[in-house]
Amino acid sequence: MKKLLTLPNLLKCCAALFGLVAFVLMFTNQLYSGSSIRVYVAFDDALFGDGGAVISFIGYLLILLSSVAVCLFLFLNLDKKMVKLLNFILAAVFLLGAVFVFIEAAVVNGSYSVFKLTASPVIAGILAVLAGILVCASEFAPDKKLGK
Repeated sequence: MKKLLTLPNLLKCCAALFGLVAFVLMFTNQLYSGSSIRVYVAFDDALFGDGGAVISFIGYLLILLSSVAVCLFLFLNLDKKMVKLLNFILAAVFLLGAVFVFIEAAVVNGSYSVFKLTASPVIAGILAVLAGILVCASEFAPDKKLGK
C-alpha cells in the first residue's frame, strides 16, 4: 500500500473526490426563475420537465464516470504510456462534463434571460474543472513517495 502513496496518486484521489462531490450536487436545486421572485426548480424538473435538460444529466454522468475511472486506473497495472494517455482523456471528459453542466440554463429554456443557474451547478462545474486540472497535473508531478 505504501507504493501507492505518491504525489500523482494523491492528486488523482483529490480529483476523484472533487468529481464525486460535483456529481452529488446534481441532487440539489438547479435553476431559478429570472423574475423578481426566485423560484427554485428541483433537479428532476430541470432534467425531465418542460424543455428537458437531459444534456446536463449527461454532464453529471460524464463527471461521475471520470471519477470512477480515475480511481480504477490507480489500482490497475497498465502500461505507463497508456495510463498517461487515459488520464489526459479523463481530464478532457471532466472538462466536457463541466461544459454540459454550465450550459444547463440555455438548454432548459433556450435563452439565458429567463432561467439562471443557482450556486449548485456552478460549484459542480468549477469542481469538475478543478478535477480535470488535477488529473492533468498528476502526470507532470514528480513520482516520489510520500511519508516514510
